[in-house]
Amino acid sequence: MIQSLYSSSSALLAYSKAQDSTAHNIANVNTPAFQSFSQTFSELANQGGVKLNSVRTDEGTGYLIPTGNSLDFSINGNGYFKVTDAEGNESYTRRGDFSVDAAGDLVTKDGGIVAAGVADGGRLEIADNGEIFSDGAYKGRIEVVDKNGNPMPEDSYGIEQGTLEASDTDIAKEIVDSMVYLSSYKANIVTTQTADQMLGTIIDMMA
Repeated sequence: MIQSLYSSSSALLAYSKAQDSTAHNIANVNTPAFQSFSQTFSELANQGGVKLNSVRTDEGTGYLIPTGNSLDFSINGNGYFKVTDAEGNESYTRRGDFSVDAAGDLVTKDGGIVAAGVADGGRLEIADNGEIFSDGAYKGRIEVVDKNGNPMPEDSYGIEQGTLEASDTDIAKEIVDSMVYLSSYKANIVTTQTADQMLGTIIDMMA
């Protein structure tokens, strides 16, 4: 009886966490370059039940969407845009809906700098390798790196101007997963309630 309670309660926790992950994927279906989370489960050895073994970020890529905005960029291939904040800390993203700030820096939505001092009022054009030109004059470069911050070989990517990478969320898969997790969660609630009632009955009989 206690084993049944333990097994069902561990499953409730696992499916609840998995449902949260799936809900996060669905909520970001329209977020540019969002990389979805995937879940793996494993059985609890000698104890019964199931646990959420891991939630990891998929490193897949979405398709490229033309936007016509000259400050939208996507990476056709591998790598991430290198971003530096005001304190000099680096981060990496594939999301490329950038803008130009008052200092002429190419920046992310959060104000992180992608390329400093590259805008001077002219039209920005970006070469495949990330070199930035304003009205034909070289101004700087967008750096593309791997997830550890190391420069990517130029033949492994190309930067596309006027496009954004779509989220890699597979909405049909996420909806199916959500239904499975919800069904499993409900089934384990019933199991938990039944085991609890039976345990209560046994205790009453022994009192």
